Amino acid sequence: MSTPSPITLDYTLHDLYAADSEDGLNIVLIYYPLQFGHNHEGKSAKFTYGYKVEEEDEDATSSLTMAANLVPQRYAFSAGRMPLVILDIIAQRRLDSGSEGDPQATDSVPAHHLDIYQTFAQLQPDQRPIVSFAENPDSIELGLDARIAVLLPTDCLSHLPHLTCPETHYEILSKRGLAVSGLPTPPSRVIDTMLVNYEDPSLLAIETARMTGPIEQHQIPFMVKLPQSISGMGTFAVTSETDRTRIKAMLTTHLGAMLRQLNQTNRHLHPCSLVLQDFVDGPVVALSLFVTKTGHPIFIACCEQLFNDHSHWIGGRISYRQQAGFRKTFCALMGKVATFLHRKGYHGPAGVDIVIDQRSGEQLVIDLNVRVTGTFHLGPLMGHFTRRGLFEAAMTSGHLFCTRDEFEEMFSEEIRQGSLIVSGWVHNESRLKSHAAITVGARDYDSLQEYLERVRAVGLQN
Repeated sequence: MSTPSPITLDYTLHDLYAADSEDGLNIVLIYYPLQFGHNHEGKSAKFTYGYKVEEEDEDATSSLTMAANLVPQRYAFSAGRMPLVILDIIAQRRLDSGSEGDPQATDSVPAHHLDIYQTFAQLQPDQRPIVSFAENPDSIELGLDARIAVLLPTDCLSHLPHLTCPETHYEILSKRGLAVSGLPTPPSRVIDTMLVNYEDPSLLAIETARMTGPIEQHQIPFMVKLPQSISGMGTFAVTSETDRTRIKAMLTTHLGAMLRQLNQTNRHLHPCSLVLQDFVDGPVVALSLFVTKTGHPIFIACCEQLFNDHSHWIGGRISYRQQAGFRKTFCALMGKVATFLHRKGYHGPAGVDIVIDQRSGEQLVIDLNVRVTGTFHLGPLMGHFTRRGLFEAAMTSGHLFCTRDEFEEMFSEEIRQGSLIVSGWVHNESRLKSHAAITVGARDYDSLQEYLERVRAVGLQN
């Protein structure tokens, strides 16, 4: 097929960080696979993440690992011409296990690096991130006065200067932080731990029972949320007595492990709280914005979230014709969120999940993702799609049993025309299984649904 024209984004993270900034741009993005690797650093870790409490079989865990490895590509697709350091957990894992790696790698570039370069090569050269890889966080070297921006704070990067204080970032990412933020949210009850002796098993059991006890009394329907969650993990809907029994039993089993992550360095960060939140019936939208250095909110996109049968996030859908209306509808709430984040010292991208109470019409924040979101790139792609008469778009992710070359051959004409973009791709060492993020554009809603079904028909499993 003929080579498609490079994708031109309307703007990038680089452009947004430069807005309202008078002292130049010296920000380095450091992204790494979420849920794995450097996040889990033993009992002494300050920044702990206990959201992955569901029981997973081996195949599900493998798929989750591949999805996590896809994160740096997906989230950096709209980064623009700025330094991007990817913590190379795959390479480190292979070194630790003695694996020789992928036989299809070139002499100088590992195959999983080629996946990343191939994704970013679709962009205009002046909109591609400046990528480097680090097998060890201690090997990362920054220029003079540079500061890093991360998706989630982690202990292994704490020695580096951050754009936002890591403790503050951890707080404003947390479900507890949102519940006490003063922003309009559904009625929420925060259950903090009172545990002091983290080593005594009998005290752990008593504390677990105390913290999960209120689940028995809360009026159905409601949500139970762990303080840190992502992609729908760590958030549980209680819509029946069966749900109540199952979720309480699961949290009773796993809360002990979370409580054992408490230590003197993180107790003040409340890493083991529970949040019980009333369920509000009404339409839900996912709004992405950017908070400038002076606290000004910039509207990026407003999307519908897509979830699989396990309530895990798998993508999002956007209607470009509706964006001007959404910008106006949520202007006031977006301003409140930006003011809150700016007051906390945050500067950068954020996502706000909003429910519109069908009885009162009130706009309520049900989640605050203070980082780049999975649908952030759909905003900068507006011009790319609408210039082609495509006013509906979506990103969906999942695993496939084909290679990237095979997939791109099947959709060669769509890629050439610009209606399909591979916004992320990783493969396992055997190359028999891949995990991908596919972004597509269509003329209308029905055509988009048909397009997504065509993509899933080739074997995309969410």
